Amino acid sequence: MTRPESLPVSSRRPAPRLLRLLAAVLALPLLGAVGGCKSGDAATRLTRELLSMPKEEAYARGDALVSKRKWQQGRQYLRFVSENYANDPIGKQAALRLADSFYEEKTALALLEAQARYRDFRNRYPSHPKADYALFRLAQCADRQAEHPERDQTNTRTAASSYREVLQAYPDSPYSLEARARLKAMRNLLAEHEFRVAHFYVNRRLWKAAGLRFTGLLRAYPDYDKMERTLFEAGLVELKLGREEDALALWNRLAQDHPKSALLRKIPKSHRGMLAPKTAEAERAGG
Repeated sequence: MTRPESLPVSSRRPAPRLLRLLAAVLALPLLGAVGGCKSGDAATRLTRELLSMPKEEAYARGDALVSKRKWQQGRQYLRFVSENYANDPIGKQAALRLADSFYEEKTALALLEAQARYRDFRNRYPSHPKADYALFRLAQCADRQAEHPERDQTNTRTAASSYREVLQAYPDSPYSLEARARLKAMRNLLAEHEFRVAHFYVNRRLWKAAGLRFTGLLRAYPDYDKMERTLFEAGLVELKLGREEDALALWNRLAQDHPKSALLRKIPKSHRGMLAPKTAEAERAGG
């Protein structure tokens, strides 16, 4: 029996790596042909170029093109390197640069693609030296899509969760300082959303619903930038609900945390004298 090693070169099976390379580049002329002869010729030239080009040069070419905002052209090089050298350092670098190119494009669709690619990078290379960067960028993608406080806050919550994960998983990361600042900004957006919903109920005299929202806000977001007005209005709602002690507790906290607040003078006169001694003193100072 003839041994496999003695088969003619033409009858040997191609190496798996070569098959992957061919599959990746052969798709380019097929796609280009849809657009006509000119685009097909360009795709064919690109196929030949990629097959003969060192991976480092292909990466450099792609990086240079996306840096000039030539997204589609540059991504063809980066995609080729990332898909065909996935376990090589240059392949991982290309995967991250490809994600960055979508982030830098800034359109809504591009940000969604960037999110998917940063998430994929973290899943595939969890111990990569730039795993913290990928997570930080993932948070920034959601951050850029965060809505006004009166609208749905899904992206805000996603951003906050990812920023928090950066701080927990990579406390010494160079991105931790900005992640902490943006986490606070996202939490303020979420708290403002809760405040506006509570105020919506107040305007409709739905005191119980408003009270539940204020209670949730106070519990979940103690670091809210506008806690002063929250304590005051939450106290008014508690009074409407007949919970006088709870209202006084909120106003005492207002006076303790914000002794010079002008809102202290807006506490109903019937209840100012019922504040704790130090609180009453703060109320007079605020006036």
